[in-house]
Amino acid sequence: MQHRHGRDDVADAGTFGAGQLTRRGVLGYTVAGALLPIAAGSSARAEAMADPALRAVYRFSLGDMTVTMIDDASFTFPAPAFAANQPEGSIEDFLGRFGLPTDFVTLHLQVTLVQSGGATVLIDTGMGDVTFPGNQPDNGRLLRSLAAVGVAAEDVTHVILSHGHPDHIGACALGGAPTFPKAAYFMPPKELEFWTAKPGPDPSFANFMLGVGNAQLEPVRDRIRPYKDGDRIAPGITAVAAPGHTLDHHAFLLEGGGRAVLHMVDAAVHWLVGPEEPEWALAVEMDPTAAVATRRKLFGMAAARHLPVIGYHFPFPGIGMVVEEGAGWRFVPVSI
Repeated sequence: MQHRHGRDDVADAGTFGAGQLTRRGVLGYTVAGALLPIAAGSSARAEAMADPALRAVYRFSLGDMTVTMIDDASFTFPAPAFAANQPEGSIEDFLGRFGLPTDFVTLHLQVTLVQSGGATVLIDTGMGDVTFPGNQPDNGRLLRSLAAVGVAAEDVTHVILSHGHPDHIGACALGGAPTFPKAAYFMPPKELEFWTAKPGPDPSFANFMLGVGNAQLEPVRDRIRPYKDGDRIAPGITAVAAPGHTLDHHAFLLEGGGRAVLHMVDAAVHWLVGPEEPEWALAVEMDPTAAVATRRKLFGMAAARHLPVIGYHFPFPGIGMVVEEGAGWRFVPVSI
């Protein structure tokens, strides 16, 4: 599927993404009780917060680098969206093998805080006060969670945006002003151009996402610096091109103390479907062919190098290993 820049691209995204979701009845359904217990590891500990607006954090170290995973939100998507290029019933059969709900899928999202080399870095900003259509609000725990681990908004030096979807940029700005007033923001130029295009008048899911892009990115536009594949954006954080999910989606390699972790962000959104069925398209992917190539590249690299991976939407805290299994891979949660 070939995509162009500008308004035609917006139309393509709306047709591919919003159409799938609308036909499957995205409105009016939430899956309750699907949250996993807080994880704990030998080199890190998970902390349950007393404030009900907070869920959990998980911390680990890579040498002098401290990484904190923050459970910011959860939301649901129609299950068929995870097999948009497959015969009807494929995703229901797949999820049923694991005893999971087959109509809707519950996804977490965890924002990554990295403290390294004097820098305090956020990889994406979570949902903020954005709620996806058809969902009850269950989002926006980032600032309270940062405060709970001793980090104020003013302490953040870098905000790295992997791409422009609402669940990644939803807390860039509050009340029209930058949420992190002393931070430099980083975003690939193609992503910034696309997600600040003006939305059309129809109430499509694509236009909903563009509206969030405008609201969150315009207030920080003059702070945004470009990055590309291979750039070392902050101490120990290198950009890894991972296109397909969006035009210029990126993953990140975190390195410290002779160790590394591959943060795949949204290269794979579901922890079972993405690794085990890398050819299956997610309905909101802007270039499904490129997304398949990205999944194969990143999972292959992680498996070959025995790299732990992070999935932005994998079960909290989103960390695990991948091992080859048939024509795909299996994600195995681990503590590091």
